[in-house]
Amino acid sequence: MKLIWFSYKVRVMEKATKIELLQRSLALKHKLKVHDSLGRPETHEEIAVNSVARWELEDELLAIEELLREARAQHVTEIREKILKSGVKKSQKKWEKASAENEG
Repeated sequence: MKLIWFSYKVRVMEKATKIELLQRSLALKHKLKVHDSLGRPETHEEIAVNSVARWELEDELLAIEELLREARAQHVTEIREKILKSGVKKSQKKWEKASAENEG
């Protein structure tokens, strides 16, 4: 199994890296579903091989999910600090815009 490695030491994870990680996690989830749909192994050797293969997929998936959680938590912290520093930007919602246009 080939693992994909990225440079995770960056302060802010690049959007492209996040997308690549999400795509890889979706591929891993699909592989796990395929793994579940396969017939049951018949021998102890097959059980062992299948178990190790599944663990490798699950471990990589958990590592990717952990990285994405950390990136999101960092992003939320940055947004929170920005809001506390400069206040909330008020944007007009679509339905407010539509009602304002209909009234005018």
